[in-house]
Amino acid sequence: MVMSAEEALAILRKETKELKIPRGMKDSPYADFCRRQHRIIGHYLAVQAWVRRLDCIVLVRSDLEVLLGLRQFKSVRIESLIDDFEPWFPFHKAYYNSRAPSSIGSLFLARVPIAEYLSGGTMTTEKRIVAMRPGAPRTERFSKSDDGSDVPTESDMVTCLSLLAAGLPPPTRRRRKK
Repeated sequence: MVMSAEEALAILRKETKELKIPRGMKDSPYADFCRRQHRIIGHYLAVQAWVRRLDCIVLVRSDLEVLLGLRQFKSVRIESLIDDFEPWFPFHKAYYNSRAPSSIGSLFLARVPIAEYLSGGTMTTEKRIVAMRPGAPRTERFSKSDDGSDVPTESDMVTCLSLLAAGLPPPTRRRRKK
């Protein structure tokens, strides 16, 4: 079947509209960089969840700041991050420190449904994890520190993923210099 240029363009436009790229990032040259960065993080988090036998892994704001290299978050970036994590974590719940969508406090990422196990109201991330209802998927914070000091760099994540993909043992964990 031979297709005209107009038909091909119409199909391309339709497919582009169906992509889950948030409105503000669709035409941005920055979008490709962000998508690549999000996919690296998503792969790494999926491996971490698997190794730690978790169904849900929680990123707090300090984790996101280190992972993304940002101090302030636009709502479009958070939407893009969630959309890009969907292949590994189709279920999620974001908690905000205020009504502003840029005030992300924590992000629960899960491979199984979690909404029914999460408590509402204002509480710390640690209390929210402890307060999860009986039978909840196994859930932990990604990092153990409050300042993000134990969050790996993008370079560390790529190195670990590359070694795993090659069937080689991952490097031993080094402490980053402050």
